[in-house]
Amino acid sequence: MSEDSVLEIVAYGAWNGGTLVDNSIYEQKKLHFKGGIPVNRKTIEERMGVRTRKTAGTNERIGVTALQDLIDTSDIDPARIKLVIGATNVGDDKYDPGPLIRYPYSIINEQCPDAHVFDLYAGCPGFNVAVELVFMLSLTGFLKPQDLSIIIGAENLHRAKAFKPDDTANIIFGDDALATALKTVSCTNSAEQTGKYSIRQRSEFTLKRDPVAETAQQLLRLCENNDIDGIIIDNHLGSLVYRVPATAARVQHSLAELIYPEQAIAGTFKRFKEALEFYDQHIISFAYDIMTLDGKTEWVEEIAKAYVTSGKYKKVVSVYLSPDKSIATLHQGENYRFQPPLKGIIDSLTRTHGCFADYIQAVADKDEIFGDMDGKGVFLYATRGAKTLLSELLFSNGVSLDDIDLLIEHQANFAMIPLTLAQVLDRDPAEKKKAVADLIANKLITNVHERGNCSVVCMQRLPYDLKRGALQADTLQGFKINRNIDRLKHAKLILNDSVGSGMTRSAFLQRI
Repeated sequence: MSEDSVLEIVAYGAWNGGTLVDNSIYEQKKLHFKGGIPVNRKTIEERMGVRTRKTAGTNERIGVTALQDLIDTSDIDPARIKLVIGATNVGDDKYDPGPLIRYPYSIINEQCPDAHVFDLYAGCPGFNVAVELVFMLSLTGFLKPQDLSIIIGAENLHRAKAFKPDDTANIIFGDDALATALKTVSCTNSAEQTGKYSIRQRSEFTLKRDPVAETAQQLLRLCENNDIDGIIIDNHLGSLVYRVPATAARVQHSLAELIYPEQAIAGTFKRFKEALEFYDQHIISFAYDIMTLDGKTEWVEEIAKAYVTSGKYKKVVSVYLSPDKSIATLHQGENYRFQPPLKGIIDSLTRTHGCFADYIQAVADKDEIFGDMDGKGVFLYATRGAKTLLSELLFSNGVSLDDIDLLIEHQANFAMIPLTLAQVLDRDPAEKKKAVADLIANKLITNVHERGNCSVVCMQRLPYDLKRGALQADTLQGFKINRNIDRLKHAKLILNDSVGSGMTRSAFLQRI
């Protein structure tokens, strides 16, 4: 441990079971991609980069298995666990009202009965957002030196039957679960607690028919304008349709339409390029949900307080949202100064573009719930939305993508990765293609061809697989991959970047 560190990742546990499923199973279904392209081994790999994936059984809660593995294979003391977060989208059961973290927590609750326990819904960036949240609580002293936080990502999309049987979205996904332990350590470079914290406004309200619109109206009364930096909702509405995407993302956009009615009427938010640019200029904020296990209304307020007293954010809204009673609170911090630590997690950044929330959503269909994904929209956002966020995070820390030793990139689809990097790399166009290929071969780690898109979990699986020697050199979609594994095991500066439903992008920097 370093005295110059606030928060460090210290251990992993994993579910390593499942059945290996290759592309032939989908070839036999006689499906077609858009444009009438037949689904077969060749087209799946060409379009997605996936050759195989793991599917979990119907009788196993794989998040429980991952946490048990963490307890069994590491030397962490469960009595020091103060925070347990379930970072997920669908989890094991799409009809489970949540929080899904209650199943893994049940195996350690006697050893850490006073831990704060909740789900976190932020789409595929859920792990990165959870790391940011733990970072905020560590910076501000809510988490004390030697306190442990556990983040469990678990997605059993095949058991949950997240998509309709004939939806080609099924092809890209694999099941997976990881548990990651983080330790808060003493640090002389934490946020300087010389600022002023205040609760500017608070309102209580009862939901009637439209939780999103009614909550946005409450926030409009609280904020009056759009200078808030984040929205965090403790969402106790239960149904998956209110969790994918996070209700906070829809509230963010509903509030934007109230503040900017002319743009809403003109259709600005319906045109991708204009909407992206408008959000990047005027609606610079994050939005995600949690769902607390104990349902105490004050916990989401504590999290929002940590965000504004960290010095990273000035105004954050917390909302406790339930059918019986809802509370919205505006938190403000003044004159706090964020000083990045020298080691461990050194910085993070999250942005949500709620105008694209319907790109990935859970939709009720009679008595069923199925995922609905706008593949083209997701692809556009994932590749074109990277430059603003990553440039801001890297620039504020005095580094460039060239300085990164190891890149851990969300693997929704391998084809997204080179296009994303091309947006961020500062190169002459004539040199960019080669620079992207070099970066993918020598600084990026990849397992999407073997495990598919594992949603939230891939951000945890990739460093775990690197550490245990499970990654092998290969060629995928014409790119050399995993060609520098031995050196990457000793990487000093690591960038973790993820994108997913909301639409939300979240990244954090880690220095070993």
